[in-house]
Amino acid sequence: MSLRSELETRVSAWASTHYPQVASGPWIRPCADPRHGHFQTHLPMVVAKQTGGNAREIATRLAQECPPPQHWETPEVAGGGFVNYRAKPEAVAAALQTLRQDSSFGVPKESHPEIVVVDFSSPNIAKSMHVGHIRSTLLGDTLARMLSRLGHQVIRIDPTCAIDQLEEFYKKGHQEAESDPVKMEHARAELASLQSGDSERKKDWELFCQRSADHFREIYRQLGVSFDLEKGESAYHNELPGIVEELLKSKVAEVSQGAVVISNPTISEEPFLIRKSDGAFLYATTDLAALRSRIRDLHANRIIYVTDGRQQLHFRWLFDTAQRWNQKVALEHVWF
Repeated sequence: MSLRSELETRVSAWASTHYPQVASGPWIRPCADPRHGHFQTHLPMVVAKQTGGNAREIATRLAQECPPPQHWETPEVAGGGFVNYRAKPEAVAAALQTLRQDSSFGVPKESHPEIVVVDFSSPNIAKSMHVGHIRSTLLGDTLARMLSRLGHQVIRIDPTCAIDQLEEFYKKGHQEAESDPVKMEHARAELASLQSGDSERKKDWELFCQRSADHFREIYRQLGVSFDLEKGESAYHNELPGIVEELLKSKVAEVSQGAVVISNPTISEEPFLIRKSDGAFLYATTDLAALRSRIRDLHANRIIYVTDGRQQLHFRWLFDTAQRWNQKVALEHVWF
């Protein structure tokens, strides 16, 4: 039990004995000015307001009738009815010794633990990791460790091997495609072919994916980071047509100029594109499929995405769509 919680227990017990009509605390908080003590309570002022009594008199009674734990200084009444408390060095030393022997370092477990999915790192195949991936990796791993320590069941997911990044396999190829519309159309056709299940393209992609994954895992090993699940976009490929049809049927999405979009002018004038007019699916479509899978298959109560701040608009759209689609899960975007 911490110094604060031990003091809270004593003050709360005194309050429930003498003033049971007063709502429960917490009553103990750190002193705003450390010169006056380590902790203080405003309980006498609350009691006085509800009972019509004198706050300083109630504070004096509290200080006299409710002694602090062992190795604490005598409580002091201050102001209009505060009681200040200060722990002696012996009390602090005893508390530190208790923490030293506690594997949780005094951090209590959650009374209602959840299944929390943390989606982070997300490097692209056939490309080197950049500092943004490293930041996402370290932040995501930190959040996962903290949540796990609190007692949640944490599932760490690295959504590697993104099909929609094939146009960017090589910097040179990307630059050429931008400057040459014919090459850009060829790249898009190759992407659509892969998404449609072409065996040769899938074989090449799997090779790129495996080589990249081996490289990423070595970096993760050096960082001391591990994942519970590596599930890339291809894992949801067969679900994408059904996702689009379901969103159309539920009136969340609509057809616009041959493409399928989701509109919400409070987010952006430009709609959320989930299927192109040529039939190709997008990152947004896969994210929706992944989100539903994590609820259905992993029974997630909460999903946390860790990315750079440039994706804020994307996640606003994703979360809004999930809510309108009636997906029951808490969603958070942690960005940097």
